Amino acid sequence: MKLKCVSHIVLIQLIFLILLCIKVDKGHMWNWFLLFTPVWIVNALLFIPIVYETFLIVKSRNEESRSNQAPKAKSPLFVALYLGLLLSKQSAEVLICLKKGQHPEISWYFVFLPIILALFGLLVGSVLITYCDIVAVRR
Repeated sequence: MKLKCVSHIVLIQLIFLILLCIKVDKGHMWNWFLLFTPVWIVNALLFIPIVYETFLIVKSRNEESRSNQAPKAKSPLFVALYLGLLLSKQSAEVLICLKKGQHPEISWYFVFLPIILALFGLLVGSVLITYCDIVAVRR
């Protein structure tokens, strides 16, 4: 099941790359926002696990007495980190579309700033998750 889902995501990304190559090579006047539509479909598919994990976290908080029967939820820190990375990826894609389309005066520094912040957040988040796991093992 997971392999089928991954193959669909790869197919959608391949469609994006083909559209990008056609736009760059042939010089078509396609809108950049329309060109990035396959990427945003993948982002929507990646957003579904965040909603599910958030639901599991809320459900496990409400049913702490029966937590062994409920599915195991990931840590809230992990879900917040995943959400932050996905939102920063999405904002960088929107800024790329704006830079290449209607607002070429936007600096490339501001276009890639969400990615830089996401990498820093990933570093801090991974350290925090590792620290929380070490503390949990010691208890």
